Amino acid sequence: MKTAYDAQNLIDAQLVCDLLHSAGIPARVSGAGLLGAAGELPAIGVVQVLVADDDLERARGIVTDWDAGEIPDEEELTRLADQAPDDDVDLLA
Repeated sequence: MKTAYDAQNLIDAQLVCDLLHSAGIPARVSGAGLLGAAGELPAIGVVQVLVADDDLERARGIVTDWDAGEIPDEEELTRLADQAPDDDVDLLA
């Protein structure tokens, strides 16, 4: 698993995670349990969105567009999902 996005907060991370899922990229939020240690940990990089190694490049492209305010519409998300490999990735492995 690789970091596709370093989130500012849990809501930000979940939005990106949902966006990636909509594009056919399995993703998960990591570090949500560490938010209770705020003040003890650095503010950035605690909450991340993780994807499989093979999906990293595509995920970062989608995140970059989203970060720039280019939110894909439903047609674009369908096109991206159709391009996704058909393999089942177990994110918890």
